[in-house]
Amino acid sequence: MAHHNQASDIGSVYDNRAESYDDSWHPRFARHMVEIAKLKPGEAVLDLACGTGLATLCASAAVQEHGSVVGIDISAGMLAQATQKLQHHNINNVELHQHSITDLDQLPELNGKQFDAILCCSALVLLQDPGAAIKQWATYLKPGGRIVVDVIHPQDQLPGITFERVGKRCNLPVPFYRLNFGGPEDLRQMCEQAGLTRVEILSVSQIDRPELNDLKDFLTDIDTPRPCREYDLKEAECIFDAHVDGPATRHLGRPQVREEAKKIFKDEWAKLADKQGKIKQVDCVFVAVASRP
Repeated sequence: MAHHNQASDIGSVYDNRAESYDDSWHPRFARHMVEIAKLKPGEAVLDLACGTGLATLCASAAVQEHGSVVGIDISAGMLAQATQKLQHHNINNVELHQHSITDLDQLPELNGKQFDAILCCSALVLLQDPGAAIKQWATYLKPGGRIVVDVIHPQDQLPGITFERVGKRCNLPVPFYRLNFGGPEDLRQMCEQAGLTRVEILSVSQIDRPELNDLKDFLTDIDTPRPCREYDLKEAECIFDAHVDGPATRHLGRPQVREEAKKIFKDEWAKLADKQGKIKQVDCVFVAVASRP
């Protein structure tokens, strides 16, 4: 893989998304992640990749004035949005830090701290070595504390996953690592290898449906994820052209590699098609809840 700085790449991607990040399903999904964590008044919470503060603010309300939340994110743009929310709502039990979530030991403000719960919402797939990250995070849990993390189903976000495969074949960085997870057991294994126990995996739908709001309405059967979209094999070129110049895939859009990258994208896209030339995407995220013994 060509040399790149993963933290810098991710920071740039999310700086670009900061102002519009909340205009999506993310607010509702972050709230559901906090509900899954079952936070209690007075607890201490660490929110990793806290972004615009979606889960942070929900956690702050759940632990109330005698609890506390520490939010950490690499993106200055995302943290600026979170800071505005804290100021607007006059929230005093939250502190924010700009830092990589993969080297928490280098953040002095965390020295000696342990937490009742650790949240990492929609971010584990951004890490090159998610297993090592979870292992480090677990050391910041109090005995009996729990961690809540999520990864997407391998048949979700198919254009993005296809771009990752193109990046690998072109030896160019695409700063997402969804290919680390082939299913829920990969996430379970990472948690267990980190020394965590009582690992429970939930299957949760992400995409908003206007008539539904409660967590129970978004829980799905882990073996039968909710279908959400059907693509056609012939859409490959349009999908490539629509996304290749974005901040996450910009290396594949450079003039000297663009046509080769498009050819590889079409090849990888074709591998996803059924006999009728249809490519079926699901709406499913695997959420792990695991405890420190």
